[in-house]
Amino acid sequence: MKNLKKIIFILCSLMILQSVTILYAAANKSEISLYLNDVLQKREGLISDDGDVLLSTAQLSEDLFALFSPGKSGEPTRIYKPNVNLVLLDENDKAFGRVKSTNRITFSTLVQVDHLKTTISDLKIVITSPEGKTETIASQEIKDTNEYFWFISDDFTYTFNSKGNYAIKVFFKDNDSKKWFPVSEIQVVAM
Repeated sequence: MKNLKKIIFILCSLMILQSVTILYAAANKSEISLYLNDVLQKREGLISDDGDVLLSTAQLSEDLFALFSPGKSGEPTRIYKPNVNLVLLDENDKAFGRVKSTNRITFSTLVQVDHLKTTISDLKIVITSPEGKTETIASQEIKDTNEYFWFISDDFTYTFNSKGNYAIKVFFKDNDSKKWFPVSEIQVVAM
């Protein structure tokens, strides 16, 4: 009987200790609020005992329109932030950023890149409607990546079905990780 009491006491103690440990580990993970371009963002992160905020490099890479390359064991993570500019050109080679809703427009996308400090294998341009429907405007293999280059897509015809903001994004595929990273975005307003 005495041994049974000891076993029950030890099991209860272990269960209490384990649940406290789990609560302590869960307490370190926090929702971090930060402003990015004056827009409140809520991200999952960690707050160290020193008060340092730790955020995911993958999420930061996407938020900042940058490519990131996680280092192998013991190596640093690299973040590359190329300067990527977009211009939308209509059939008359005029730049535009607003359209009338329900208009069907043929346009091309001019992508100007500088300060590209890593190698990429592909470039992709997509358009996303206010409803969240995404369509590919262009996808191109990039054989010779220089630090500076220009790309112009073929003509693309698109119907702006509803009023709202349409996001046009450029993605680069990193040569090393083979992952796609958004590197630039422009909004087209359909009125």
